Amino acid sequence: MTAPGVGAGPAAEEPRRARIPLICPRCGREQQVVPGGPDRAVRVVHVGTGREACEPGDLAKAPDDGI
Repeated sequence: MTAPGVGAGPAAEEPRRARIPLICPRCGREQQVVPGGPDRAVRVVHVGTGREACEPGDLAKAPDDGI
């Protein structure tokens, strides 16, 4: 018989964490990380469009923080 937790990594003992969305600081829309490869860099893109750039209409609606 094996002891509880033997062979299980620390991730098995931790409770599952909630996914925290990435929010674009310019337009406020959700973003996601697209993994890179040996010849590609990691990219952060908007979920709805798959593009790195914000949509012009979204920038017009972004709140002005006065900075």
